[in-house]
Amino acid sequence: MAISEQLIEDVVFNLMKFASIELPKDVVDSLKKAHEREDSLVAKGQLEAILKSVQISHDKQIGLCQDTGVPIIYADLGTNCKIDGDPNAAMTRAVVRATKEVPLRQNVINPLTKANSGTNTGWGIPYFHWDMEGDKDYVEIMAVPKGFGSEMRGSQCWILSSEDVSRGAVKAVLDVVEDSMGEPCPPVIIGVGIGGFSDSSMAIAKKALFRTPIGTRNADPIVAALEEEIETAVNNMELGPMGFGGKTYTLGVHIEISGSHTAVIPVSVIFQCWACRYSKARIYNDGRVEYLTHPEGGK
Repeated sequence: MAISEQLIEDVVFNLMKFASIELPKDVVDSLKKAHEREDSLVAKGQLEAILKSVQISHDKQIGLCQDTGVPIIYADLGTNCKIDGDPNAAMTRAVVRATKEVPLRQNVINPLTKANSGTNTGWGIPYFHWDMEGDKDYVEIMAVPKGFGSEMRGSQCWILSSEDVSRGAVKAVLDVVEDSMGEPCPPVIIGVGIGGFSDSSMAIAKKALFRTPIGTRNADPIVAALEEEIETAVNNMELGPMGFGGKTYTLGVHIEISGSHTAVIPVSVIFQCWACRYSKARIYNDGRVEYLTHPEGGK
């Protein structure tokens, strides 16, 4: 059997809807733990407002934020998976449906003419990331409606390999955090990409944002130690929720590394706001669908 375009469209529509309305459980749990840690009334108040907003979105089945983002689709294709037709076209149709039916704010414009498609598609959007997964009979899809309050605070620098790259990475993150303050809507998740090229470094940093559960450490102990160091240093700045002060500016720091040039190494930093909206599912060759982040909604 092979996976049909229509099934892909229906699943991605669901993923866009779930992601826009319901935070994954690990995100909610992290926000609740942050609330428990805080002893500042202002910080607690900010987190209480966030958690109340999350509950209202659940109860009323409305969007978590007025910025419903720009759609990014991550798709990991098993080498034994079979798809009939054009999956990108199917996922694009799903975004058009979601924009109308969820609904989603019509965010996507031509960057020069500012013409709005009205569908959150066009000019290379949705943005697709395809990877291969060995010996799997399914495609795993993650839909991300990425808000731009946090997106616009992404940053990249370059560190000479003759320098201490770990120290440079710590400084790079702290500099970006200090400059950003409350603009990315903290508490945030911080993705860091070290190595690779200018584009791939930012790409691995962005995908790291959605590592689950939040705070899961990189398998490489050197990278894991750096994640913990940066996370502690960021929260010790005491910028807190929304930048108003407190113990929790970041819920987690996730770092990915890539082989790099011997002379110079890129370090990319990207934020995900507290509304960490994403939804994952697997579609198998036999037509089964397994919703991973929103299993209740997928039934």
